[in-house]
Amino acid sequence: MKNSRIERLAYGDRRISVEVPEHTRTIVAKPPLPAVTSIRESVKYAIENPIAHEPLTSLAGPKSRVTIAFDDASGSYFQTRRADFRQVAIELIVEELTAAGVDIRNIKLLCAQGLHRKLSRTEMESFLGRKLVLSFGYNNLYCHDAEDEDQIIHLGYTDRGFDVEVNRAIIDSDLFIYLNTMWAPFNGGWKSTAVGLGTFRSIRHHHRPWPVAKGHSVDDPKSSAFKKLVWEQGSLIENVLAEKGRRIFQIETVYDNGDPCKDLISVFAGHPTEVHPHTLEVMEKQLVVDLEGQSDILIAGIPGAECYSKFSTMNPILIANSAMANTVMQFQGMPVVREGGIAILTHPFEPAFDQRRFTPYIEFYNRLLRDEIDPYWLWENYVEDFAHRKDYIHGYRYGYAYHGSHPFFMWNSTGTPRRYLSRIFFAGARDFDAVRRCGFEPFATVEEALKVAESDLGNNASITLLNRPPQFIPRVSQPQA
Repeated sequence: MKNSRIERLAYGDRRISVEVPEHTRTIVAKPPLPAVTSIRESVKYAIENPIAHEPLTSLAGPKSRVTIAFDDASGSYFQTRRADFRQVAIELIVEELTAAGVDIRNIKLLCAQGLHRKLSRTEMESFLGRKLVLSFGYNNLYCHDAEDEDQIIHLGYTDRGFDVEVNRAIIDSDLFIYLNTMWAPFNGGWKSTAVGLGTFRSIRHHHRPWPVAKGHSVDDPKSSAFKKLVWEQGSLIENVLAEKGRRIFQIETVYDNGDPCKDLISVFAGHPTEVHPHTLEVMEKQLVVDLEGQSDILIAGIPGAECYSKFSTMNPILIANSAMANTVMQFQGMPVVREGGIAILTHPFEPAFDQRRFTPYIEFYNRLLRDEIDPYWLWENYVEDFAHRKDYIHGYRYGYAYHGSHPFFMWNSTGTPRRYLSRIFFAGARDFDAVRRCGFEPFATVEEALKVAESDLGNNASITLLNRPPQFIPRVSQPQA
């Protein structure tokens, strides 16, 4: 290739060298922002100076029933340089509450994993610490169970008629605290409780394919239909709590974009609606990278791990979701690649499945994708069956498996890119059949994929290469005249 240069791309668990045209636009992440000096002191200051909320210790007394909910492993799947925020925050909050007279036996810790798989106590030790896990018994440290009728309460319907169904600890606790670990703009705010502590009945309304059908990114707070729907559910939760004279006390954090280890850069506490804009402001400073104009071709590497594969392994459906939701459709403003353009993605792409944790994924891949890849059709015809299958419910409740509906949530992210782009290539794939089953086109190398893309779009086609990790979110604007 004349007038070319070498770039390094993520390729599963390693990087590979690829040759790209000299005119390729390469986008890289911002440097990590300064870390907080002390995690404990930052949390302490936040809970003593909350935003639009009373201080934490003023909300509890000797007879108070307290629940501290926290993000599961997918809320922080990255390595941290220091102790995990959740461990530090829970230890401090327990100290503060017991000093205020709260009986420690009335404090419960609730893992808010939504329809993700439940975590074992050993897995929770990896971010809560062994001492904290052992000090809370099985009744006082537990995982949200979206299929346990005794845990769930139906609060009503939004103005659109959408169900709002959550863990009843939100309503029954005298003080409900949520610890949120932010890694993308669509997290945090009311998503924490509405999704992390929701059920299929309520989560289906914004996790179906249609909220992203217009091509708006969930990572663009100004245009995200997903976020709007979640916020509507959050408003109803807030109204029900207000009738009881209660409010959620939310603590939100942002970690830097360091690779491979990240560090805490901000902590805010207070009312979910009021705290979240402060969190988004920090995330924008750390993650958002501005660029002018779209490209004809997008090149990006897909790493070997993401939030859903924590303590496990990647499978084709997770790879597809990571490529589509976290790469092609992760933007603000406009997509990096134009409508009718081509995406070239790199990953080994092998059909490997965790047989225990991803049982509904296996049937989804082997049976459903064999005949149809359209996420809208699959949702309409199969999601209810998978969501209510007794074997999948049992696996979710007792076998540390993902909920039967979860592969549909992941696959839904593939619908909009397929309609928007003319072709989607996976380069470096080791199993071409697996790539084809998922509806993509396999290539041995990026260079081969580029030749085909340029034959379609012209040798002068514009190219943007996203050099990740570290992670960033492109904010694409129209080129200036």
